[in-house]
Amino acid sequence: MEKRKAVLSIRGLTKEFPGVKAVSEASLEIYGGEIHSIVGGNGAGKSTLMKMLAGVYAHHTFAGEIELLGEICEFKNILEAQHKGIIMIPQDLNMLEELSVAENLFMNKYPIHRGWIDYHKMYGESQKIIDDFGLSLEPQTKVKEIGIAQKQLLVIARAMYNEVKVLLLDEPTATLSDKECKILFTKIRELRSRGIACVYISHRLEEVKEISDMITVMRDGYIVGTAGNADMDEKRIVSLMVGRNVDEVYPAHNRTPGEVVLSVKNITIRDQKVPDKKIVDNVSFDLHKGEILSMYGLVGAGRSETALAIIGGFKGEVTCQQEIKSKPVFITSPGKANKYKIGYLPEDRKKQGVVDIASVGRNITMSSLDHLSNYSVLDQDKERDTVEDVIRRLSIKTPSSETLVRNMSGGNAQKCVLGRWIAAESEILILDEATQGIDVESKTQIYYIMDELAKRGKSILFISSDLSEVMGISDRILTMRHGKVVNITDGKSADRDQILWEATVGTRED
Repeated sequence: MEKRKAVLSIRGLTKEFPGVKAVSEASLEIYGGEIHSIVGGNGAGKSTLMKMLAGVYAHHTFAGEIELLGEICEFKNILEAQHKGIIMIPQDLNMLEELSVAENLFMNKYPIHRGWIDYHKMYGESQKIIDDFGLSLEPQTKVKEIGIAQKQLLVIARAMYNEVKVLLLDEPTATLSDKECKILFTKIRELRSRGIACVYISHRLEEVKEISDMITVMRDGYIVGTAGNADMDEKRIVSLMVGRNVDEVYPAHNRTPGEVVLSVKNITIRDQKVPDKKIVDNVSFDLHKGEILSMYGLVGAGRSETALAIIGGFKGEVTCQQEIKSKPVFITSPGKANKYKIGYLPEDRKKQGVVDIASVGRNITMSSLDHLSNYSVLDQDKERDTVEDVIRRLSIKTPSSETLVRNMSGGNAQKCVLGRWIAAESEILILDEATQGIDVESKTQIYYIMDELAKRGKSILFISSDLSEVMGISDRILTMRHGKVVNITDGKSADRDQILWEATVGTRED
């Protein structure tokens, strides 16, 4: 049998930053008509490796060889790599917000007629692409007016409709719902059937197992294992990622929730632009002491808006009745929520969660300065002890409590926000997409931290788009669709297909 020839061969790629060797002696063969996933913890070198292949880092800035279809390539920039057929979908979307959807789709390849851009043709072709991806958009719509999930699919569409030989996808589903993920996976499989090589980076191991032909694991800049999907179960992947044997990803379901701590009734939020439209429609539920109640639904289901309404953080027309330990409360701001010992970890940790120019310690204590002070004077010894305790309990990897958060990995930054509410002695924790965009080791640590907190009597409302983690961690699962609660089910006996049905279609009676 004739040996297959790799579309892309990398040999000994090594990239250093000041004081850090991000990738060391990486060698790999990528074949056409194959989906090759690369997994690893934050800081493992995955994105750095992709940026070398895509021309983000010019060839003279690193060592090693890149060979594409038998030709040695020394890319000076992204455009050279794209010209050769290597296209990367980065985590940070590179779209021009003031231009239209169509103009972004045909960037640098506008159809020309008699020296002018042929807008009629461009809009027509764009509409075909938009329809093919199942998006409800007009080609003339400015990109700044659409959601981040739609932007993500458009960037992927733009790459797919170019002459691509190797498509590099770096965390492409981080902002996508399950429905949108299915569309993406269908398109990736179409590319595979056309003989195109796809390199896929994701923290979501269930995605990697679903989509991959081959799986490569990186740790601390090195490639530590490559094998076919069938030979890479989740436990082996995680073991390679962390360099040791690991226990189960999720803690055992052996919690016993107690009395109702938080009761929310009839939360209704109206769309500011369309007053007759309800973003959240008459949502009610109870949260028990020592319980992890997960809120699951597709993008646009109203989960984050419900959370913001609870803490008084939604800017718009909200009606809401709340009781804490059977006593009515009226929460008008996140600061007041904090006084009622409600902590909130937002979906967008970079913009709303961490203060990246502040230290680890200050990020942890910024919401608990009142009880760390005596007569308005900060007790620095007490603050130091609190910070050290949180760093130890959450296994936050940092050289010092004075390290700036912007120099930390995503998983450790996320744990700083969670630690903030532990330091504030919050009794109720609302965690919105707490594990999004972080590596599997950090995810596992957060699951066990949540379990420990619940066993200590803390009550957790956990909002997630990842059904696997919802099934793995929850005492109860609340499913939302189009702003309404469809069903609340027991976490131990929940049926995955039933929950997906409820999130996408509604109740069986609908």
